[in-house]
Amino acid sequence: MKRKALRVILTWGMIAVFLIGCSENIADSMLKKSSVRDGADDEDVQVVTVWSDNAHEQSVREAQIEEFNNTIGKQEGIRIDYTVYGTDYADVINVALMANEGPDLFRPLSNTFAENVNAGYAVPISELEGSDSLLSRYDKEDLLIGDQVFGGKIYTLPYNLQSYKMIINKDLFDKAGISIYPKTWDDVRKDAKLITDVSNGDAYGYFLAFQSGWTIDHYIYSVSSASLGHFGYDAVSGTYRYSDGLPIIENILGMIEDGSVFPGYENMDADTARAQFSAGKVGIVMAACFDVAVYTEQFPAKCNWVVCDPPAIDSSGYSYKEMVTPVDLLAVAKKSLEAKDTSKIARVLEWFYADENLVEMYEKGMYLPYRKEVLDMAGESKVKGWKEFVTFRDNQFVVRMADPKGVISYEGLSARETIIKLLSGGYSEDAEAVLQDLDTRLNRGLARLDDEVINEYVAPPSYKVERD
Repeated sequence: MKRKALRVILTWGMIAVFLIGCSENIADSMLKKSSVRDGADDEDVQVVTVWSDNAHEQSVREAQIEEFNNTIGKQEGIRIDYTVYGTDYADVINVALMANEGPDLFRPLSNTFAENVNAGYAVPISELEGSDSLLSRYDKEDLLIGDQVFGGKIYTLPYNLQSYKMIINKDLFDKAGISIYPKTWDDVRKDAKLITDVSNGDAYGYFLAFQSGWTIDHYIYSVSSASLGHFGYDAVSGTYRYSDGLPIIENILGMIEDGSVFPGYENMDADTARAQFSAGKVGIVMAACFDVAVYTEQFPAKCNWVVCDPPAIDSSGYSYKEMVTPVDLLAVAKKSLEAKDTSKIARVLEWFYADENLVEMYEKGMYLPYRKEVLDMAGESKVKGWKEFVTFRDNQFVVRMADPKGVISYEGLSARETIIKLLSGGYSEDAEAVLQDLDTRLNRGLARLDDEVINEYVAPPSYKVERD
């Protein structure tokens, strides 16, 4: 753990240079899902079920799976049954894992995966016969304890990295007479109001999507890491510091007060909100790199959109490096161990992580590969907006460490729930008091951990978040 942070940073230093150079709930959900099932059932063919909610890469992945099922799968007696869920995925997968019915492999959710592991619903990859080939491609010292590694065993593997930017609708900016794009969160609020005022109800300056709790993480705190030096959890000090984001939260509250946020955000999910931006109805959105595929493939944008640097807290700019997030693709469900041949599940898992598949994903603007070897194989991506997401300003970036939220216990609401309630007007206290209370509750949970545990989530001295 103490060596992995520096090692991954050095690897991605080379990558940056390369880039710059070039139940009933389950049953109900099953009615809404999209899946790939190729070929007739055959008693000699083992079906491996895989669940995900990665809708932005769905068309490419399904084509890859169809080819697998018709070639490698036929040769080896394997058929992948692949399902993509919508915004109900978190509920569906957690219910399925608890009931030990559902997929063999599933996309782990950062907010609940530690709980899945602790409950025994997810099992180590090594439990699958034949998994050594995949595991050997990763140095365990480079993996995150509390994310990929639990109890000394590997439960999932990093697939890609996520970077964060701001995207603006240039058409709405031009209509509002705004020629300089926002540099700070104060600018975001001001420009959002101008866009809303001139649009007369046809468009709004900003969107929120409270039905997708992950947007709180990505579109508020992760996108602001270069201003905060952390993403809510500060690995350098080993403490929660959500209150550092008070100026950001106050500006978002201000946009709500101004009427600049697209209406219905309390009951809106991320796909619905992003579809509104694609339709030209929103002026400013925060985004992760996967949103490039959202706005080019999933909901092709009808507006002229431009990728910009994230807004800073104030005019002094960034004091810290951009933080990029290592993201896992698939984990192994307990149910998989009941399979006739677990080596076939391992074969599917390895295929999903195959460099050749990820090369295609990278070139189509869907993923920044975690492993540099993939970039050595890939050509330059021509997808709109992709270059801006994979080129880090002045090469100032750091790979974020794991958040211990999955191993602590605390009173009250989670960080996501607290901030959503705050932005919904659910507290009598002001924002500063609410965020300070959130930090206090979470840090009390940290204080209950043994030093040996918490030290795994504290950055080594070599981990530098300040800009060079």
